[in-house]
Amino acid sequence: MFRRTFKTKAVLLAACLVAVAAVAVPLSTRPSSADDFTGHDLLSVARVAMGGQDYANLQYVTARSEGFVNMASFAATGAAALTGAVEVKLKITDYEDNNMRRRLDVAPTGGLFAGPTFLVYTGSEGGGMISGNEFRVSEQAGSRHWGMMGFATLNRAIEGQFPVARQANEGNNFVVEVKFTSQDTVRYYIDRNTFLINKVVTRYSGRPLIEEDRGDYKRVACMMLPFHVVTKLNGQRLADLQINNYDLQTVVPTARFTVTATP
Repeated sequence: MFRRTFKTKAVLLAACLVAVAAVAVPLSTRPSSADDFTGHDLLSVARVAMGGQDYANLQYVTARSEGFVNMASFAATGAAALTGAVEVKLKITDYEDNNMRRRLDVAPTGGLFAGPTFLVYTGSEGGGMISGNEFRVSEQAGSRHWGMMGFATLNRAIEGQFPVARQANEGNNFVVEVKFTSQDTVRYYIDRNTFLINKVVTRYSGRPLIEEDRGDYKRVACMMLPFHVVTKLNGQRLADLQINNYDLQTVVPTARFTVTATP
């Protein structure tokens, strides 16, 4: 039994090392020029760089982070961001699933929040609570686009559920657009050397709505995931977060992705 367990672990470790080594190979030594790749090809290679089949098999992701959050924009996701707002340092837990639902829980902060504070996209509507007071977002584009930025979009696009089109390169990035509807699209900015995703931008009627810069990639199990994320809403910074850890195993109950669910 011990030998079998050891052998299994060795095989898994070897698989991880092979995946990481593949990402580390310089672009110039690869047999096929990425400049000739289609948008679908680039998304597929990006997924390999971030974990391949492990990324494809993701069902849930829970990310725990801390950093500065623009609370006015936090409550206004889906509406026009407010200007001149104060950024507050908070601890955040971000839940998402493969149905493109998301939820952000704000950890209790003593006097700042008197009750539960969270933002949720249920898959059809956005809302949440601030200090125990429920709110709903009347303009849904921002909430919908927030859900579109999750891991499920990349997987679904590669599987052929959404049209994919390569765009003009920008700087050191390949750019690929995924089209949800005639109004809703997501653009991925893929590093030309590592094939990791540097930035994700959602566009509503051709105009950027939510931008997310991703950096400080580190290994998590057999995957490479970002540990620094800066998010903008309508060009205004919404959050600057440092990820503390990821949980890729725990099932997030469906009830958590409801407007009235409290921790």
